[in-house]
Amino acid sequence: MILDVSSLIPALSFIIYIVFIVFGLYSRKDKVDTSFLQYMIFMAVWSFGSFMMHANTGLLTPLFWNKIMLLGLFGGPISFLATIIYISGTDKKRYKWAIYAGYVIYVFLAYLNLSGQVVTDAGFDANGFYYVLGSGYLMAYSMSYFFFGLSLLLLARELKESENKFKKQTLRLLLFGAIIILVGVAVNLYKPLGRYPIDLLAATINAAMIFYAVYKYRLIHYSSAMLNILLTFFLSILMSVIFLFFFSLVFHLDRSIPFERVLLLALVLGFITSIVLSPLRTTALSFLERIYGGKTFTYYQGLRVFSASLTSIVDLETLGNLTIEKIMSTFGLEWAMMLVNDFNERNYKLNVAKQLPFCGQIVDGQDQSICLKRGSELVRSFAIHQGAEKSELQYLYTPQKMIDIPLERGEQSATLSASLVLPLKFKERLNGFVVLGPQIDKDYYNQFDLEMLQLLSVQCSVALENAITFERLRQQQKRLQSINNQLEISRNKLEAFFDGITTPISIQDINYNIIEVNFAARRYFEKSAEELIGSKCYKVFFNRDRPCLECMAQDCLHTRLPFNAERQDVKGLLTFSLNFYPIPVPKTAAPIFLEFFQDITKQKTLQDELIQSEKLAGIGTLVSGIAHEINNPLGAILGTADLMLPEAAEGSRMQEYTQDIIRYAQNAAEVIRDLMVYSRKTKSQPDVVNAVTIVENSLKLAMRGIDFGSITVRKNYDQTSEIQANATELQQVFLNLIVNAVQAMNGDGTLTLSARQEDADVIVTVQDTGAGIKKQHLDKVFNPFFTTKEPGAGTGLGLSIAHHIVSKLGGRIIINSEENRGTSFQIVLPAANMDRNKIRFVHARDVRQFEDSFYLQRKILVGEKGYLEETIHRTNDDGAFHLLAYKGMQPVGTTTVHLSEIEGIIPIQNNFDLSEFLEGQPYAEIDRLAIIREERGSIIPFSLMVLAYLYIRGRGIDTIFLDVFTDEARLVRMYQKLGFRIIGTYNKPLSCTVMMLNHESNYVDEVSKMEHFVQGFFTRLIPKLEFEGEDREYVYKMINEINKKSANGGEAKLEDADEAEL
Repeated sequence: MILDVSSLIPALSFIIYIVFIVFGLYSRKDKVDTSFLQYMIFMAVWSFGSFMMHANTGLLTPLFWNKIMLLGLFGGPISFLATIIYISGTDKKRYKWAIYAGYVIYVFLAYLNLSGQVVTDAGFDANGFYYVLGSGYLMAYSMSYFFFGLSLLLLARELKESENKFKKQTLRLLLFGAIIILVGVAVNLYKPLGRYPIDLLAATINAAMIFYAVYKYRLIHYSSAMLNILLTFFLSILMSVIFLFFFSLVFHLDRSIPFERVLLLALVLGFITSIVLSPLRTTALSFLERIYGGKTFTYYQGLRVFSASLTSIVDLETLGNLTIEKIMSTFGLEWAMMLVNDFNERNYKLNVAKQLPFCGQIVDGQDQSICLKRGSELVRSFAIHQGAEKSELQYLYTPQKMIDIPLERGEQSATLSASLVLPLKFKERLNGFVVLGPQIDKDYYNQFDLEMLQLLSVQCSVALENAITFERLRQQQKRLQSINNQLEISRNKLEAFFDGITTPISIQDINYNIIEVNFAARRYFEKSAEELIGSKCYKVFFNRDRPCLECMAQDCLHTRLPFNAERQDVKGLLTFSLNFYPIPVPKTAAPIFLEFFQDITKQKTLQDELIQSEKLAGIGTLVSGIAHEINNPLGAILGTADLMLPEAAEGSRMQEYTQDIIRYAQNAAEVIRDLMVYSRKTKSQPDVVNAVTIVENSLKLAMRGIDFGSITVRKNYDQTSEIQANATELQQVFLNLIVNAVQAMNGDGTLTLSARQEDADVIVTVQDTGAGIKKQHLDKVFNPFFTTKEPGAGTGLGLSIAHHIVSKLGGRIIINSEENRGTSFQIVLPAANMDRNKIRFVHARDVRQFEDSFYLQRKILVGEKGYLEETIHRTNDDGAFHLLAYKGMQPVGTTTVHLSEIEGIIPIQNNFDLSEFLEGQPYAEIDRLAIIREERGSIIPFSLMVLAYLYIRGRGIDTIFLDVFTDEARLVRMYQKLGFRIIGTYNKPLSCTVMMLNHESNYVDEVSKMEHFVQGFFTRLIPKLEFEGEDREYVYKMINEINKKSANGGEAKLEDADEAEL
């Protein structure tokens, strides 16, 4: 046996043709034309005869196998013409004569071949393979390949006349294949090259192109079995070539073992490897799918993931929008729509449409006036199959044919041409349709398209059923709310909205035993449901051992009417409005009632303060009127005194008295003018002012308005820059602080006023030596209506207004106080040319920054989240890493990083066992993220988390933990995007979710190819960093590493940034 190029090419071609034949027979249900199968059979006979002839196996003679080869060769052109007629869609009747004539000619050519008139001799000599052409070879080849020429003419004509761009793609591919085979046959007639099967190689290439055209453009798809056959075959060839390379060129086994055996061994090992090596098959299958699926393969993967997530959508319009947009972007459609069954009107109404052409208009979105009648042929076609197997009619689709969709809107009607219709069926119920318009780039759907659409149809059907059910429930809930007085108690319905009410609510029986509480009650009273349910309400709510005197529950149950009462908590600090409502129950059931709490402390205080404000407003109006009335006689006094002064003798008592009258009258006029300016309503127009001047004016006004007693005023003013502020508002700030300081000293002490320049900031200090502020009140002094003065002595609004004004100017008020030693207020104001809204991130190092961090934790975590006060500023917080975000001078956000290598045990370990997640390496916790309400939608929360992550990773720590309230789903999702995963929960007292990150966060890899997101984010973040020392190096080290990963040579490198860059 001879195994060389001349024999291996036919062998490979024969195997390929056999695969094509098997596939054609296997796909008979897809109507593979018999002409293509004939063509493959002729080519297989040609290849097999050529292989046996060139291999010289000793089985019969080379001449015999040459005649077998020519039988396939002469039949190929005729069957090729028939295949071209089928693929091009040409009317077969026009060329029926050519096909019949071809088969008659083939019989004649077979006779010439078998009688030895084409090739007279063939065999092997010293020079290798030889053959001798007979007298009839020219006529035989000419008559046979005349049909190839006819095929070329047919293809060229159809290519020129066709207006279908998809058909042109098919014809162009077939034309190239025909040219290739003609060139191969022509070269083979040249004897020096004729010993090699070049024509067969060309025919194999042509067959592959036809195969691709048939099964790509004719919409006949690969089955999974065929894909596995092709995959096994090509992997076997590839691995055999690799083994043959190593055996022959590396190990030189062919020197000691015949080449035939080496080749056989390589083929066997290649076949075994292609079957056994699973990762290789998986990779190759993915590659084969990508080749077949083309550039949309990635879209298919996205569509598969999207379809799996559909079942969580319960809104009809959202479901329709997401589904239609995804399908249109994946398949490139001209239009698409979703029709949903309206069970009331018994029609299929337009739920969502994109680019839908209807009666000269383009419809986008929802338009339920457009509908598909239930009695239409399209609906009946699916209704007939409702009782059949699922595989009967999963979609309505005919290759290269359109489906008529009759739509109506009132008197208007239009029939659209769709390429495919997906029914949305749930069990035996037809809930709707997804209708796809024509595709822009092609006119067919291949296997992957149909499989993905079928999967999408199944998932969308379930989602639609859920959405319809949800819509019915929502409508039912509306009806139930409208007849609320007829509802009977039902836990199943109560739970649907009970926990969503933000007011604390409890349901109790006649003995005050709590039956149920909502989430707001559990959170407000900081107790779990287990602690509350079954307990007496007066015990767990007000720490009493008997019912409250104000309780109206028994009256409510007796009269079956609602009642209301007020009660203060045990400390007398809060006032509650208690509302009691009877709940209708069956006569045999024990009476129960609903009680909900409203904290009306602020409302009560506000009511009192509004009354006080009305009084102050009246006093202000009175003062304004009195000042106007006083100005008139003052003017007369000054005028008279000015006339008397020249007439008084020099140095006389009359002159002295007159001058005193003028001076006192001028002082009175100045006081009245200051009162008028202070009480006048003015618009807040900022101007460039001098802080010291305003402090002096405020002091002057305060000294005229209140009694300073024996208080000593000390002044320490440095030269300061001008600031941009409204003079009247700033005077109000300083006047409030001075008045509070004087009142705190009760007429005896020292009032110190100072002003100094610190960098670009102007700092004004108002300090007294009074009684000081209690520590527990320091965090509340800026709250509206908070005051420690006696009732009627103050409104509690002064410091709140002052804080608001200073914050609006981009500054801040810093308070330091010691009981019995005095209080100091520092007002820090930016210079006129400073940016008041500049955001910056710092690592807390001084006492003020630590206090800012704890202040934010108290304000957000204690004030809003329900943390306990004693959990703020814990012992281990002193050694932690505190990150702060400032906007201007105001702290707006903070978070804390705890490191096991410094603290030993991180705080989360006090509530949750982490032992199974620790591997002996250092670990960290990101704790206490607190952002003021106004900045929660900005970049500040994300920036703080990123900086904490960069700092931890920069220290070489890979394992990070954090906890978050379970009900804060938005934060949980943000952490999951950053790479954290949920590892458990704990309750203390409310449910908290524990999350862990023990790998490099892949968030930046999932957002716009990383370089578009990370570099832009870091570019904005870097100028805002004010880190120093090792902390700065840790963060910048990680920024550099991330930038290097995303770099393509164009991003900025982070060197040791100088001050100008920061």
